[in-house]
Amino acid sequence: MSAAMFLGALRSIEQLYESVVDHPRGWNEQAFVDWAADTLTDANELPREAQRAIRRSMRAAQKLQAFWSNDGSEVSAHDDWRTKVDIALGARAWRPLLDLARVGLETAPSEELFNQVKKRFALVNSDRWMDGVSFEQWREDN
Repeated sequence: MSAAMFLGALRSIEQLYESVVDHPRGWNEQAFVDWAADTLTDANELPREAQRAIRRSMRAAQKLQAFWSNDGSEVSAHDDWRTKVDIALGARAWRPLLDLARVGLETAPSEELFNQVKKRFALVNSDRWMDGVSFEQWREDN
């Protein structure tokens, strides 16, 4: 297992979220099944906690899709897909990604994964996370 697998899973989830909030009518039950099959097949070597986080993110994506498909139009006043995720589910949508990132840092730490996690999750629980911490400092402490 490598950090690249975790990064790939994080990217896949972000692409899923973006797609379901920007084009909710393009998603149905079969599309979610197909996404899960592809993503979990690619992630079959990841620890169970990571696979659980991926499944939880899919359930969040289904809720996002339901929320935005009931909005009445595929286009909202918000152009940024992240804002749409926040409007619909808030922190609950991001928790599976954070959990996946943390498992990745515990099991396959790399500078690239660390930097991507630091970039994606600058704020956690309304507090700066890893602000001013280098990979080397983090590695010494963990």
